[in-house]
Amino acid sequence: MDAFEFHLPVDEYRTLPVPFYGLGDGRQPKLATCFVRASEIPDALKEWMSVNPRIPRFNKKDELTGSVARAIVTTLMEEPEKFVIKNQGIYLLTEKANHTKETGGQGILTLRFSDPQRHGLVNGGHTFQAIRQVAEDPDRLEPWEPYVRLHIFEMGGANSSVITEMAEGLNRSLQVDNPSLENLRGTFDEIRNSLQGKLGYEQIAYRQGDSGDVDIQQVLMYMSLLNIKKFPDRKTHPHTIFSQSKVVLDTFIEDIKPDNKSDNKSDDSAFKRMIPHLHEILVLTDSIQKLAVEQQTLGRLKVSNAKKQNRVRSEKNKNRPAYFAGGVIGGNLPAGLLYPMLAAFRANISPKAWNEGRFEWLAEPQDLLKATIEEMAQIVRQEYDDNKSKPAEVGRKEAAYRGCYGVLFVELAQRNLLAN
Repeated sequence: MDAFEFHLPVDEYRTLPVPFYGLGDGRQPKLATCFVRASEIPDALKEWMSVNPRIPRFNKKDELTGSVARAIVTTLMEEPEKFVIKNQGIYLLTEKANHTKETGGQGILTLRFSDPQRHGLVNGGHTFQAIRQVAEDPDRLEPWEPYVRLHIFEMGGANSSVITEMAEGLNRSLQVDNPSLENLRGTFDEIRNSLQGKLGYEQIAYRQGDSGDVDIQQVLMYMSLLNIKKFPDRKTHPHTIFSQSKVVLDTFIEDIKPDNKSDNKSDDSAFKRMIPHLHEILVLTDSIQKLAVEQQTLGRLKVSNAKKQNRVRSEKNKNRPAYFAGGVIGGNLPAGLLYPMLAAFRANISPKAWNEGRFEWLAEPQDLLKATIEEMAQIVRQEYDDNKSKPAEVGRKEAAYRGCYGVLFVELAQRNLLAN
């Protein structure tokens, strides 16, 4: 393979000698760090991953699989400005790294790879592939200017055994996540049993390494948005749990404890009320996304002007499977816009049945959705515009939740169903 040299605009660049003298060529390695725009990372790095023992996995649509990889993609899609503080970055082994100041003070970093067995992307392959995936996604929101941290080891002609040991060490940092531990304890058994044999059952990923595209923490979030024990009416809304996956998991674990009883000794678990109806909730979630992206206000939030050189294929099928409702979802609806509309269906849960330990709808959810989706879409779009086109900010603020809840509340009142 020919040597590969590329240039990156880098304003600040810091380098330190590494106190190790076993490279085999008599030189001491250097470690440098800097931040670069994710869009500047060259596509050609994909040809320099032989030094990386953990190669990312892809599905049939050439999209990353696994809960960690999907979380990286979600951050790049919905909160790109926070990517630099939520991601550990990309580790590169180089033959040579050189930082210079050009006319006008612009810093330019030049990196050179010459041997694919010694140089290249040694850690952060999922980060790199997630950047490439989102960079070419036509549903990507604009402006898209995430930064990523580079860790650059200038290794020169280090012998292959050193490189192998280094690569293995850097790629042992993955920890077992909390949902995986809870899965071992049987925490999700009731959920698994409830969904057994139903459409989309096999798509739930209960632990790290599962092939399903729907993370169990996402399922818990959907149920939490409908928890009228914690968010009983129009005065309290679940905007406070947006992006709080650990809080949601901890709440679920506490709620389903066997000793969770109210004063009258009946089971007081909110989640246990919902679990028998979980598939209905998941179908509703799919349906909201299906209908929302068909609305003129949400069908195309902003057209991406993704750089051509960052694309890995010329076109992308924007249709996504609706795993639980069946069919496809014809576009991307960020979680910050989905959650207020789903949370609004708290108004459609019968308080009388809930107080008796049951979960029941006041009106058929699909019928209610069709009657209200246009108004809810207008509300979340207005909040999206008011929050500078940042969907995550919509998900964290009360206004969209309050507005969508009000739409369903009025519709139910007009149907004389609120007395139930």
